[in-house]
Amino acid sequence: MEKRTLQKVGLLCASVALCSAASWWSGNEGDSREARQIAEPPATAAVEEVPVTVCVSGAVKQPGVYQIPKGSRAQQVIELAGGVTEEADMDKVNLAQLCKDGGHIKVPRLSQARLKKKLQKKAETVQRTENPAASETGGILVHLNSATEAELEQLPGIGQATARQIVLFRNRRGFRSIEEIMQVPGIGPAKFAKMRDCLTL
Repeated sequence: MEKRTLQKVGLLCASVALCSAASWWSGNEGDSREARQIAEPPATAAVEEVPVTVCVSGAVKQPGVYQIPKGSRAQQVIELAGGVTEEADMDKVNLAQLCKDGGHIKVPRLSQARLKKKLQKKAETVQRTENPAASETGGILVHLNSATEAELEQLPGIGQATARQIVLFRNRRGFRSIEEIMQVPGIGPAKFAKMRDCLTL
């Protein structure tokens, strides 16, 4: 009887010891897990965005080296450089080009002939816009130093004979101002007033 009692007491002590050990192990494991969580940096830490450096040259107002956000296009860095000049040949520029670090965006220039033609066309457009008389005559703009007789006949009050006189005058000395057309026989101040907004050199 005493032997059986001693066995029960032994088993009870062993159970208590095992429970205590399990509780202690569980507590230490939790503390260890918490310590690891504190020591490990967050996986979602923000990554700092590094800008790219690009050189811009050619027909831009402020050529130089610029820093722009990664993923920018050629159009954005050209705008930073003040935009393009009138001599820029935009047909040869890919504005959608992706800028790379250390890259070079070069805006080529128009040839002298193409630039002259572009500026002349622009001047004619401005003159038509600013001169109502030119609009009333269908936007006619006649170049005194290069127009043919047929083109001169489009001017108000100019017929075939007067157009020929204008060409003869031009061949002798050329026109240095549109007012000199009044030196041509048959053209006085009144007729000149009607055509002056249609004239250019």
